[in-house]
Amino acid sequence: MTASPSKEIANYIATPFGTLHLEGIHIGRFRIDLAVIQGREAAINLQECILAALDETGRKRVLKHGTRYPQPLPIGAQARPLAREIEDHLEDMVRRRLGPKTVDATRRTLKFLLMSCGDISVARIDHKHIHEMWKLLRWAPKGLTSDPLLKGISFNEAIALGKTQEVPPLAPTTEERHRRFLVAFFNQLVRSRAIPSSPMAAFRKPETDYTIDPNKPIRLFDEDDLRKIFARETFIPWAKKPHFWWAPMIGLFTGARVNEVCQLKLSDIVEQKGVWCIAFQKTLDEDLAGHPRLQRQSRQSVKGKGSMRTIPIAEPLLQAGFLDFIEDMKATGHRRLFPLLSAGTNRETGETNARYSQQFIVDFGRYMKTLGFGHGVAFHTFRHTLITELDQMGIHDPAIATITGHSIEKRDRSKVMDEHYKHKKPLTARATQMELMEMYRPNVELPRYRRGQFAKWLADYSKFYP
Repeated sequence: MTASPSKEIANYIATPFGTLHLEGIHIGRFRIDLAVIQGREAAINLQECILAALDETGRKRVLKHGTRYPQPLPIGAQARPLAREIEDHLEDMVRRRLGPKTVDATRRTLKFLLMSCGDISVARIDHKHIHEMWKLLRWAPKGLTSDPLLKGISFNEAIALGKTQEVPPLAPTTEERHRRFLVAFFNQLVRSRAIPSSPMAAFRKPETDYTIDPNKPIRLFDEDDLRKIFARETFIPWAKKPHFWWAPMIGLFTGARVNEVCQLKLSDIVEQKGVWCIAFQKTLDEDLAGHPRLQRQSRQSVKGKGSMRTIPIAEPLLQAGFLDFIEDMKATGHRRLFPLLSAGTNRETGETNARYSQQFIVDFGRYMKTLGFGHGVAFHTFRHTLITELDQMGIHDPAIATITGHSIEKRDRSKVMDEHYKHKKPLTARATQMELMEMYRPNVELPRYRRGQFAKWLADYSKFYP
């Protein structure tokens, strides 16, 4: 018998239904008298046995004397077809309540893996298959995993099409994201004992490239930049909607991430001991929590536990009429600060994408482009600016993190004691935050909000998103 799966089994694996009877299979000293196979997984399991037997008989015997009895067949593998393992992995990610964005990105990566390997048993995937996937990723045409016109295209056809389109190489961050998703997938299979080891063990994280591009814009705003952004003659005509007006101001004086700002609710604006604060947090949406089939209970999302924080509202924001705007929003009866922004919905699952910032990023980017700012200088630059300015003042990282929500590595401290027994005193933290906010005063004049300024946009409740 040749060192490959039998033709009958190979044909059966391609057939979703049926029963296969095999008799009298001899592979060296191994023997199968009778095998009745029902189902795809049983066929792949038998194939694993045969391939293992072929591998075993192909090795040189270390013992001088053989035996007159055939050796027992190897135990069938626990692994199942790749498509089935992918399906279970994605379902488990949903069960663990990982974000839809992470689940969708993992699904795309594993589609590339399936296209590179075929629907084989995961136990047969090795480093050679991963190399093939890197090749596919390098030349994958745009929309390979999403465009209906490319559905059913073969591995070689996809690469050939990508080469004709002269697709650019993947960005290092994108390639690393694919690697991390593959590592997580195969590690899960190892933990479940479906495979003995991960083929990704051979693929380490690339070395950091410290090359500096002198033409790349610096992601930092100076005072002239800020005055240009909030100049009355340009900002006021552009900022016709509530989120256009307030999101950049909040970003400037909090350093918050763009989605943290765009998903704010009225209940996130709180008064604590006479100090008005913004709570960047994730709170329950009752309509989602009461839906039996949806996994998410909130349309808000957080990057991690450390990103949930409450910080004082800077005095310039208060002077610009922020609390007046809050009163106008309360009068609408809607729970959110910017109800004209949608969180988006996943077409396949019906779940919320929890990305209120998606359209705003596009709109704000267009505005910045009209002002002459280069590619890469966007809303997140407010965050870079605040952190850099506080650092230049000599403020230590843990104090800055109370404003920005960055995670600070805990060293030489008991994690259990720190998280469960050392209770934080909000007033002490608030005093530190207020001191920092007093120190951070960009030299820019914000336009003043007028009550009822956005009445036109807030009049039609049917245009609001949950």
